[in-house]
Amino acid sequence: MLLRHPAHPGRGVRLAYSQNVHPAASVAELHANLRAITVPLRERLDARGDFGVGLYLAAPVAEELEARPAALAELRALLSEHALDPFTYNAFPYAGFGAAGLKASVFDPPWSARERVEYTARVARLACALARSPGASREREPRADGHLSISTHTGAHSSRVDAAVAAAIPRGFAQALVELGRLEREAGRRVVRALEPEPRANVNDLAALAAWRGAALPTLGRELAARHLGACIDACHAAVEFEEPERALSDALRGGAPLGKLQYTSALALREPARHPAGREQLFALDEPRYLHQVTARGAHGLARAGDLGEARAAFERGEPAWCDAQEWRCHFHVPTDLDSGGADGLRTTRAHAESLLAAAVGAPERWGTAELHLEIETYTWSILPRAARGDGELVDGLEREYRHVLGCLGRLGWTA
Repeated sequence: MLLRHPAHPGRGVRLAYSQNVHPAASVAELHANLRAITVPLRERLDARGDFGVGLYLAAPVAEELEARPAALAELRALLSEHALDPFTYNAFPYAGFGAAGLKASVFDPPWSARERVEYTARVARLACALARSPGASREREPRADGHLSISTHTGAHSSRVDAAVAAAIPRGFAQALVELGRLEREAGRRVVRALEPEPRANVNDLAALAAWRGAALPTLGRELAARHLGACIDACHAAVEFEEPERALSDALRGGAPLGKLQYTSALALREPARHPAGREQLFALDEPRYLHQVTARGAHGLARAGDLGEARAAFERGEPAWCDAQEWRCHFHVPTDLDSGGADGLRTTRAHAESLLAAAVGAPERWGTAELHLEIETYTWSILPRAARGDGELVDGLEREYRHVLGCLGRLGWTA
């Protein structure tokens, strides 16, 4: 779905949702998900022209597609049949996304490993192949200033980084950049690999990303990095680390880095946690075995950080002042973009932060470093959300509500489909 603004000719916002909300373990399952969820969603929204999809190709799926030309041709045909536009990809999780016990293993393999480099390069090759689907509308024809985006993590979880891994991560990025440069020369498509900081990763936030990128540039190669290595701003992650929207955008773009993607989603926020026991207990009850739910507290003692909800609960129960006296906690638990209240007293979402970040980004297209802003709704926690947070209906109902909310935000800012 492509949106334009009369004051910004030649610029566009492409909207999609990340399909890691229904991860596929095989090509057959990928087809089934597209037919059962993506196509009906397109019809509900009465989308005109192409309908964007944020493809998640787990490593086994990507390997099958590249190894079997017939499978790739069948996927191209399905995308073309329903005018689905795979302009952005999520290559953060390697495989097994959503499995019990995943937690910090979602970062494996790290960027110091050959498997991570090869996986991301394979996704980039498939992105270029799928971008030229037979029968594509004019809107999807390659443009000299267009790009494809692939989000990935910044290297590894901080708990798994030693000196050797830290030194090898930039080399892994550099190898992948060489492949992206080759693809642009041969396939005519610019692919921007968008680095996504996450709380407690080796790069914790967007300010740290700017510093890391500056230090790594000699290894990465300045020209290739300027063209193919950008930032992915995850609105949930930025909110958890209390990064103010304008500062977050500036840090993401520091040094001329392109804005590869903005992942639009909200975190949970608990105001004055010591005074809201019901909200506190509701938040602690969300601790579960699949995903990391990092928590950051802000108050008179500055910022305090926990690697997961259980760690935050333990710190509070020990009476640590940074947690007990905090003005606010924010938790990395992706919740629907249209949700404002978290339920219990004091528990809210960071929807206002996400909306401010979106307004800052779409208000300054000249800063993107690309002709288009890739905007991706990412609420991958749907299957583990309490019913009150998910809302009525099934996944396609929730996605429709999220799309209508985001389209409303964009419309108020002057961007229309």
